[in-house]
Amino acid sequence: MTIARRSFYFINKCSSCVLAATIYPTYTHPTKRCASTANETDNKLRIAIVGGGAAGMTTALHLAPLVSAGVISGPIDVYEASSASKYQKVGGGRQSHPGSGSRGRDIGVGIWSTAWKPFLRSLEKGLGALDGIGKEKNRQSYIALLKDLEMCGSYVKEVGYRTPDGSWLVQSELNARPYGVEDVLSGKSKDVGSDDPALLFVREKDLLSCLRNAIKIEKNLGTIALHTGVRVNGIDNISGDMGSLVCSNATENNETGEEETSSKPYHLIIAADGLNSTLRSRYAGHHSMYSSGMGSSQLYGINRKKATKSANYEKWEHTTAHRQITQVEDRDYIVFRGNAPKLQEDGSGSFQTWGEKKSMRFAAVPFRHALDDEDNEENDNAREFRHDKSKWFEKKDDKEVWFATINDEGIYETYRTVGTSLNAEERKQLLLDAFGSWHKPVRTLIETTPADEILYEIAVSHRFNASPVFDVSSIVEFEHKCKGGATGRVNGRGPALVFIGDSMMTVDPVLAQGFTIAMESGASIVQSLERVIKDQAISNPSDPLCYQPDILRKEMKERHSRTEHRILSLLRSTELVQQLAQPHGFVSSTIATKIVRPMMKICPDGLKKAIFGCMIKYSLGLTGAKDNNGR
Repeated sequence: MTIARRSFYFINKCSSCVLAATIYPTYTHPTKRCASTANETDNKLRIAIVGGGAAGMTTALHLAPLVSAGVISGPIDVYEASSASKYQKVGGGRQSHPGSGSRGRDIGVGIWSTAWKPFLRSLEKGLGALDGIGKEKNRQSYIALLKDLEMCGSYVKEVGYRTPDGSWLVQSELNARPYGVEDVLSGKSKDVGSDDPALLFVREKDLLSCLRNAIKIEKNLGTIALHTGVRVNGIDNISGDMGSLVCSNATENNETGEEETSSKPYHLIIAADGLNSTLRSRYAGHHSMYSSGMGSSQLYGINRKKATKSANYEKWEHTTAHRQITQVEDRDYIVFRGNAPKLQEDGSGSFQTWGEKKSMRFAAVPFRHALDDEDNEENDNAREFRHDKSKWFEKKDDKEVWFATINDEGIYETYRTVGTSLNAEERKQLLLDAFGSWHKPVRTLIETTPADEILYEIAVSHRFNASPVFDVSSIVEFEHKCKGGATGRVNGRGPALVFIGDSMMTVDPVLAQGFTIAMESGASIVQSLERVIKDQAISNPSDPLCYQPDILRKEMKERHSRTEHRILSLLRSTELVQQLAQPHGFVSSTIATKIVRPMMKICPDGLKKAIFGCMIKYSLGLTGAKDNNGR
């Protein structure tokens, strides 16, 4: 299955265990080396994660209990191109691409409760899918992560949609006091999943600091190895159902070093390296009508009966189809982000204002965050928050995080053509000219944000999602042939390659769910692996932990189908809000501003709140069948 943006249809698709006695050694990355020193003699599942952002670190944390239980090989290797040894202050200006990277920005971001509840559920009940696996209700990395997040940010309560004159279309409230880690640790009896959705706002860099802190705890236990300054360029050394990562040293500017080395071999490679994922760009979308469930002929209108496995056809399969599956789409609007000081004037609560004539949108959320230690801003240790180091949380700073989007053709083209040549004050003035007449406190929020701290970027996203790749060897062979006829080191079908987070599909920043989707992916991977381990034990009781690739591939395919349902819910909700909030064109604008919005104003408040709540739950994949959310 593949989800195509905007079309909203699916293209026809294609016993018990004991704790490991040995703690695997922690890997330290030396110069010009990419392989870790873990035990390579066992036959258990071996996993690598490419990307050390929110998706990659969350996935590693969810996998750690399985390593502790001895049911998969450890440590979980996480490869990150950026160096985590030095804090890099991120200023304002144009962003080369969406996403936070491994360090994060100063701006506030929203994290919905579906992102962190799997950690909470594990603390409350254990992972639960298999007897004896993951039953660690006091896992310190999870406790630290959840406490740190709550200390670093604040929950959103009042929310609503408005019009530029300040009128409210709908007002509602979110769950500002969800069942949390303190409730679990104190023994309060309540089902984690019984809460209404909650939205936590934290600074992007604080979120990633909290995750890194939890990773450090697992690293000390030997369950996770974080390799920084290593760029993954591809997959090679295919042997059976395993393959190695092709790595190189990344420079301070994230450029690739010349010398390439190979990692140890893995059965499962998880790509979590963002929008411009190298693994996605090289391996996703190579769908052959002869070898996969979804034929490219169905996707691109080729007559299946006339298609042949000629040299020209194979060339087309690995170029045109591949590019269209992996393409990045310009969404035709600009996104601005900033943090303003907390305002006292009326109207400074959480809101999203829907534009009219210039197809614009503005949103603001007040939140509190831990105050930086200015004397140690460049010290990486100062960036690693700990809930038990209260000095980092003694001071709180009140802010208003805001974002604005514009798809007015005149302003949009100005930014596309001369945006990079405008200085910070000129860019800020363009924003004031566009939004200055809107209701309070829109103008004040822009005015009080330092010009050089306002971030902006042309919005882009993926046109399609990326399905798991199970024929890596065929793609590697093809690449070798294109380079001169040599088949390369290929002897088998290779590892399974799965995409998560922005690598799987980058979505529009309309409903604050980018980080949420990324973090949900980690829990969903572990739930699938628990099923795999259980099926392996049934299939081969004499060696229940022996890796069986066909079982893994079947489960990863089913997981992808469940994830598509989750993504589809978000895309439908995003597109609806986008059309109502930023109507583009005469017909859409007329329907949105002359029909839908007047009806929303006269609709009874109780009914509007109910509809609003249903939309939020639907966008989070919390409606319908329990397993359809892909988590």
